[in-house]
Amino acid sequence: MNCAQQLVPNQTAVTKSRSLTFHPRPSLPGLITLALALMLARLPAQAKVMIAADGIARCLIVTQPGATPSERYAAEELAATLRQITGATFVTRELADNVPASAIVVGAGPLTTQLFPEANLAAFGGEEYLMRTQGGRLLLAGGRPRGTLYAVYRFLQDQLGVRYYAPWFTHYPNRSRLTLGTLNVRGKPAFEYRDPFWFPAFDGDWAARNGSTSATARLQAKHGGQVTYKGFVHTFYPLVPPATHFKTHPEWFSLVKGKRVAESAQLCTTDPQLRDFLVEQVKIWLRETPGANIISVSQNDHAGACECPRCAAVDEREGSHAGSLLELVNYVAERIEPEFPNVLVDTLAYQYTRKAPKSLRPRHNVIIRLCSIECSFAQPLNDPTNELFARDIRDWHRLTDRLYIWDYTTDFSHYLLPFPNYYVLGSNVRFFHRNGVVGLFEQGAYQSFSNEMSELRAWVLAQLLWNPYQDDRKLVREFVEAYYGKPAARFILEYLGLISKAAKPYYVGIGHPDASPYLRFATLAQAERLWQQAEDAAQGNPEQLWRVRQARLPIGYMWLSQWAGLQREGRELSQPWPINPSRKAYAAQWLATVNEPGPLGWAPMNIMRESGQKPVDFAAQVASEPDTSLYAPPKRRAGAPAPGDLPANEQQTGISVQDDRAIIFREPDFARPDPDPLASDGVAIRMVAGPNGARGAMEIHGAKLPQTVRPGRYQIYYVVRVELADGVRPDAPAFSARIFDHLAAKYVADRLVTVAETTPGYRSYLVGTIEVHPYSRLWMGHAHDDAVKAVWFDRAFLVPVK
Repeated sequence: MNCAQQLVPNQTAVTKSRSLTFHPRPSLPGLITLALALMLARLPAQAKVMIAADGIARCLIVTQPGATPSERYAAEELAATLRQITGATFVTRELADNVPASAIVVGAGPLTTQLFPEANLAAFGGEEYLMRTQGGRLLLAGGRPRGTLYAVYRFLQDQLGVRYYAPWFTHYPNRSRLTLGTLNVRGKPAFEYRDPFWFPAFDGDWAARNGSTSATARLQAKHGGQVTYKGFVHTFYPLVPPATHFKTHPEWFSLVKGKRVAESAQLCTTDPQLRDFLVEQVKIWLRETPGANIISVSQNDHAGACECPRCAAVDEREGSHAGSLLELVNYVAERIEPEFPNVLVDTLAYQYTRKAPKSLRPRHNVIIRLCSIECSFAQPLNDPTNELFARDIRDWHRLTDRLYIWDYTTDFSHYLLPFPNYYVLGSNVRFFHRNGVVGLFEQGAYQSFSNEMSELRAWVLAQLLWNPYQDDRKLVREFVEAYYGKPAARFILEYLGLISKAAKPYYVGIGHPDASPYLRFATLAQAERLWQQAEDAAQGNPEQLWRVRQARLPIGYMWLSQWAGLQREGRELSQPWPINPSRKAYAAQWLATVNEPGPLGWAPMNIMRESGQKPVDFAAQVASEPDTSLYAPPKRRAGAPAPGDLPANEQQTGISVQDDRAIIFREPDFARPDPDPLASDGVAIRMVAGPNGARGAMEIHGAKLPQTVRPGRYQIYYVVRVELADGVRPDAPAFSARIFDHLAAKYVADRLVTVAETTPGYRSYLVGTIEVHPYSRLWMGHAHDDAVKAVWFDRAFLVPVK
């Protein structure tokens, strides 16, 4: 591993230690090189640092009077890890003078100034570190509070090859003889806040070893502490509870459509009394938590921005709702600064406030945390598909040097859903760093172990947050080979490539329904084969076999959650069913794997969705044998004519997009393709409503449209039939029809069709006139009204607009 390649731009590596390899019959250049090396070895300034030989410690680990808890812990970690590597027992001693000729000096103090006069640690930042050899001694030290600890951990990782892959798995190289040549490396992490927010990353020791400063990780004083938030996010109502204040101060809350409201709303950020009240509330919070570094003053997790004349005027002037929000946050930050000069005030650029203001700048003690929630995560964030977000990050960087990012790295509706961002994480972190981001929160599956590739993402993200300019593909390969073993790794790496490639044409957000366009039968059958091969390859190593079986759980989840639709697709493709044909038996087998005993520090997955669903409850839901007759693919007629209720010119130029190109949600209970002699090809998707808001729905992705549909502007019709109950109200909703344009990050068409608009038989309903491209999504669903027995989707009909 080349040390220089592991450094971010503000790091320097003067020289890296190297081991001399002696060949039995060296060439003449080899003899010259060897002679030169031996000559240099005799020079005092170039003396090697002898750490261990033949399993015996050859140096003393030295701490100094006044060492901080993290500096003492750094020495303990160094001694313990060197013992793991060499088999030798290392002594740690506090000294003020008389340091032996062979020693590792850990931390700042008088000895450092005496023995390493050029180090100048007083000029180091709090996380900046130095690794330097002089004579026969090695200095591992840095700024406070964490620089020395990071010096030790970077030495162990970058120089000796230690890897902290998971809380329960550390790789230690075996080196009974350990010496160092000349070494002079000064560095610091790329970001001031680093949070790989995945459940395995919350272990305090793992977090410190991998450079995380997460506010959620269990970091202690010995780890150099952590970044401490007071109120992490969405704090408007915790600071100003509507239950307490709305009745007496309705003017403090949003004016929406001419009325002051508190439900699903925000604060009136320009109200003078509210601003002063918030200042006092923030001071109270900070006095309660004297160790806080950051306090959040941030919008609620929904829309409802205030529309009062004052707020509207600011937002009009700044071209964004971020204007009125930022005025409030600047006001609070200015007035708390005298009492809390070292506290930063954090707010969001999120959804309706994501767009940067035209000219209003955040104060120096304000953090803007820009959120990537609307992006597609199958593509890098600097891809044209995510151009709107790229514009926003550039605009915010123009206004502030304290830009943080809240990024998303999993599907929060399904933590187990294979999420195809394995090979875009590195590109994204580099994109953030190049655009002035200084703090990065990478939100993943944060509630439980064993969610989809959680250990891989936690470790890879931690490495990238430390130094974004590493080869992320090499990091992924390294982790997979080490954690699952090289025999299984080839199949797992092929699987990661398979999922990434399958998802590439589609918009992939963070909240899928129960079906995804890239996780269809052909892809999942291939994934199943690869995981079986990986499991077979790991049979000789029980630890690696357990890891493979845990990592295979997401594919089992996909089979169980989409059993009916995948059975139907397999039959349509004339492909054999690749797993146990009994869903009940397969569900029991899957749950048993979830609960298999694992290593110390791990616990079985107990949350598989952000909403709180437990594996045992999910397994109970699917522990039955469904009606196999529902899986039979219905027969379709060829040569469907154009819809007869459209004008002749539209019939001639329009393009039919049949229902067989759709993804079906909640199949077969609430939606399924059924024979229908009235449909244009004899088959339509039948959708019904169920209890607790359940309903059938379907979606056609732009990447699944026929090749005859070229990017351009179209009138979009849905050809639909509605079955009504007796006595239904004319104003009752029949079905919803929407079209989402990911490139515009919004719905470009949204129509609710009422019973009064329907007619017997199939009818063509105009949903909208839009630009169609691969990232368009055509959606339709039952409208939840019991008076509507069923809605039948025959097809979409796209008419080009010149």
